[in-house]
Amino acid sequence: MPKSGLAQELLKVGQRWPTDILRPRLQYGNFLVALSNSKEHQKGLTPELLRSQHRLIENRLKDKYALSEKMMVPASYPDKYAKLVTLLEEAAESSELGAEEPKGLWSRITGR
Repeated sequence: MPKSGLAQELLKVGQRWPTDILRPRLQYGNFLVALSNSKEHQKGLTPELLRSQHRLIENRLKDKYALSEKMMVPASYPDKYAKLVTLLEEAAESSELGAEEPKGLWSRITGR
């Protein structure tokens, strides 16, 4: 049975999905690809599902509900999000290197 148009489109979205560097074994894109390839689940695919995945991959909601500079740089902790990004990158790097016991993210944030 050939894939439906919705399944083919979902496959394309799944292949475009960015890789989650913190959870390399749990990839949402892989889930979407598997869903598009499953004959059993192809029947349940809807245009609404496909539209929602397109909105996510294209960051339409981020653009529609943009956060102000004041929100992104809180006065009480101006480098909060920059530090969080740095910690996430370090966590991803340590997991890529196969560190045996990396310090947990929460421990890094709180300094404990």
